[in-house]
Amino acid sequence: MSFEQVKQKMYEIKQLSSISSLLSWDMEVKMPQGSNKSFRADQSSFINGMIHERSTSLELEKLIDNLLNDSTLTDENKLEIAILKKRIDKAKKLSKAFVEKESKVTSEAYSIWEHAKKDSDFKLFQPALSQIVDLLKEKCDLLEYEAHPYNALLDNFEEEMTVAKLDPLFQDVEKRLSVLIERVIAKQNAKTNFLTQKFDIEKQVALNHRILDTLGVNSELYRMDVSSHPFCTSFHNTDVRITTRYNENDLMSSIWSAIHESGHARYEMGLVNGTSGMPSTEAVSLGIHESQSRFWENNIGRSMAFIELIYPLIAEFFPQEMKNVNPKQLFDEINYIEPTLIRTESDELTYHYHIMIRYEIEKKLISGELKVADVRDFWNDTYRKYLKIEVPTDTQGCLQDVHWSFGGIGYFPTYSLGSFFAAQWYQTIGKNENIDSLIRNKEFTKINQWHSEHIHQYGALYNSDNLCQKATGKSLDFSEFETYILNKFNIV
Repeated sequence: MSFEQVKQKMYEIKQLSSISSLLSWDMEVKMPQGSNKSFRADQSSFINGMIHERSTSLELEKLIDNLLNDSTLTDENKLEIAILKKRIDKAKKLSKAFVEKESKVTSEAYSIWEHAKKDSDFKLFQPALSQIVDLLKEKCDLLEYEAHPYNALLDNFEEEMTVAKLDPLFQDVEKRLSVLIERVIAKQNAKTNFLTQKFDIEKQVALNHRILDTLGVNSELYRMDVSSHPFCTSFHNTDVRITTRYNENDLMSSIWSAIHESGHARYEMGLVNGTSGMPSTEAVSLGIHESQSRFWENNIGRSMAFIELIYPLIAEFFPQEMKNVNPKQLFDEINYIEPTLIRTESDELTYHYHIMIRYEIEKKLISGELKVADVRDFWNDTYRKYLKIEVPTDTQGCLQDVHWSFGGIGYFPTYSLGSFFAAQWYQTIGKNENIDSLIRNKEFTKINQWHSEHIHQYGALYNSDNLCQKATGKSLDFSEFETYILNKFNIV
């Protein structure tokens, strides 16, 4: 009976969490421009305070403690109780007042960031970011940490991830990436820039829906809207929201964002009974979540087989713009390797420099080595150093990402981890299936089924490393990403 009581309480918390997500989605997508953002911040703060209160209640804690050594539970239920015990111990380190304050500050910061990005003025966002960084430093102290305060934040997005693990990983990746980039660039053709023609936005909207239909994303379970920064959120595994953004002079910007976010959506839709609030029905980490989006965006979406598949669709919507373009040229243009300003629109290789730059900034902000007032200069200097490009505006620089506005410091490393996981999934699937043939035959259900069986069905029962070992037979290995790139670009 006690286990059922725990499930009921977790279901109630899940309902509140879904309401909080709905408030955030509405603020970013549908809320009137002139609305009182402070009132919405109060709403979010109130709801998140309730969530924290219920998540750390003495009644729930006693129920969980009583089940820790219950021999009548199934192995899966024992795992869930152990995970819930760990979560409640961590949550208790934060007060309800702190949680409410963090929620309010970050809710208010979103609209400030949006205005600052629009005006391309980091100084407009600087006070809000300073407040967020100070709050997160305090949060690190409350949560407690070993070796580096940033570890406390990393753990919120990728459990057990630390600076001690990421530093050597990124140092190794940086060296090996530079070699990969040189080899690909030496082989690629000159860029033609035909994708920067003018592409009607209404047609782009319709094209995106057709592409997601082609990929087999269930259109009855999601809706797609527009936001300043593309994202995916889920209120229930049958009610998932994704957003993209449109640029009439960049056809691929919206397409890749839509495919990327639909990968997140597939994960949410694939979680077993995603209504319960129990660990078995939740995503395990953002690294694994990003592996889903990066897999569909890059490993599938940017493949030659997929470009050949959707080329007729693109030509149907934009016959004049595509009249002198063939699928191979489209593939080459989409996969052209060169340093660019915008992370979300960068190629698969230079993308990781964007992540490493943000990682360094975040570590230094939390350790106190970097002041918020110096973020813009540090950002511009590191883009000059690693990507050899000048940052002309704050919009194209330190204001391009939404993450810091919602307190998501510690999030960015999961994008690179997700890319490397995704390549490992791709290589593993490829051992038993001809993935290009599956794509050409539109057998995306078969590809998704692998993810359902090896990723989705386990929810958060296993951490990322254990899940990776179960799915592929080994821990995360950057060599799988290297092999994937060498095969993709036919480099011997």
